[in-house]
Amino acid sequence: MSDSAAAEAAEEFTEEFEADIWADEPAGPSLISKMLAEAVGTFILVLLGVGTALTAGTSTNGTESIGLAFAVALIIAIVVFGGISGAHVNPAVTLGVWLAGRFPGRDVVPYILAQVIGGLFAGATLYMFIATHPNVENAKEVYSTAAIGFGDHSPAGFGAAAGLTVEAVATALLVLVVLAATARTAVKGVAPFAIGLTLGALVIFAIPFTNAGINPARATATALLSDSWAIAQLWAFWVAPLVGAAIVGLLYRAFAPVEEIEIVEVVEVIE
Repeated sequence: MSDSAAAEAAEEFTEEFEADIWADEPAGPSLISKMLAEAVGTFILVLLGVGTALTAGTSTNGTESIGLAFAVALIIAIVVFGGISGAHVNPAVTLGVWLAGRFPGRDVVPYILAQVIGGLFAGATLYMFIATHPNVENAKEVYSTAAIGFGDHSPAGFGAAAGLTVEAVATALLVLVVLAATARTAVKGVAPFAIGLTLGALVIFAIPFTNAGINPARATATALLSDSWAIAQLWAFWVAPLVGAAIVGLLYRAFAPVEEIEIVEVVEVIE
């Protein structure tokens, strides 16, 4: 390809990316409905997943049970709310599908806000359960066992480089499966199970490294009610998943078939 042709192609890509304009769909769910679905879906994910993680040390639950809990929680969220909001329930997924051209940019911030709020409500609910337990003397210390961390706070003692790399790669794989399972050519009905089981496997893999964040809303839900170290490290568990999601989203946008990119033309209204 000549330099001029390459430059023209790059310019067209940039114009398409910056003109991320979506036509309104009056018959579809409102933005408020979508935000509510995202908040409740994230609530379910954090409640079941983190709740199982918190009881892992006091019951027969192990790493596999935690992974299964996250998987089932995500399957539930997708089945119940997928038709309303797409059931991202994860800021990294929202960013990834937007950069892939499969989601309107105007809804990115509202979705992320709803997801964080839903996760915080679930986290507060779990914290209340712990604080009211008769045998718990320090609720914050117990709750901190489910927080995401690296270095001294990694379950297996992994440092920042390993932890953040695992978070980025795991999130990238999750976003890749989301995009593939929801593509026009994907087998219908497979998405909830493919995405949910992928998250479950990734959680099992990532627990020894960081306690498995793979979701900034989940990381925030535990960090804000945990010891100060969790809040100090929270930035890393926003940056790493978002970077992983962004890379996959941009690659998908660049190489996916044109029909998979759902950006639409502006509809001109003639008065």
